[in-house]
Formats: sequence, C-alpha cells, structure tokens
Amino acid sequence: MPFDISLNIPGIFSAAFICFAFLALWFSKALFGPLLEKVRTRQPETITLPRLIFQGLFVLLFCIVMEVFVDSVGAVGMSEGVYVGVAVWLLVSLIHLAVSFKFDGYSMFVKAIYSSYFLVASVISAALLSMWR
Repeated sequence: MPFDISLNIPGIFSAAFICFAFLALWFSKALFGPLLEKVRTRQPETITLPRLIFQGLFVLLFCIVMEVFVDSVGAVGMSEGVYVGVAVWLLVSLIHLAVSFKFDGYSMFVKAIYSSYFLVASVISAALLSMWR
C-alpha cells in the first residue's frame, strides 16, 4: 500500500517537546535573543500564552510530518536520521531563504539564525524518530 504509514505517537510528542524547548532556548537571552535584538529592523511581538500554544502546535505538526517522512524513507538509526534532517532542511528552509532573500525586511543574519534553528530542529527530530524504530 502506498500510504501505509504508522505514527510513533510517543516519539512525535518527545521530539516536539525537545524541539519546543530548544526553540525557547534558541531565542532566549542565553543564546541568540540579545543578538537578534541588536540586528532586527522590526520589533518582535510580545510573547503571550496563545502565541506559545500556536507555536507549540506548529512544532507538533512539524514533528508529525517529520515522522511521516522518516517512516516513508525507511530511515533507521541516528546517522540516517541526521541525513534525513539535513535533507528536510535543504528542501524547505534553504529554498525559503532563497525565495525570501529580496522580499522581506529581515537581514540575512536574522534569517540565518532562524534557519539554523530549523536545521537543528530537523536533525534532532529526524534522528530521534529514526532511532525510535
């Protein structure tokens, strides 16, 4: 069957929790928060509970899609998961950066920080989900 995909629900929630925690750390004052404040041309919106829930749901959706992708390519083990995570990053984030290069107001440095988070989240979630097989 072409769409015979089994979802690893505990793996998805574990990957989503780790990626969300890493997201909070990535943009905190401990890592890139102060640097982003200096180089941003626009001020970010304030963090509210609905925004956190919205972001958490998108991280969960990302991990569900990553699980489907990892399952579809048959990746098993950490090294294969890392390759899948980098491939997803190349397919999505790098193309997004290339398209948005001229069309939004963010500097390339800000885009690189956002894109590097997506690289780390892609690798972490794909490696975790492929090791969980």
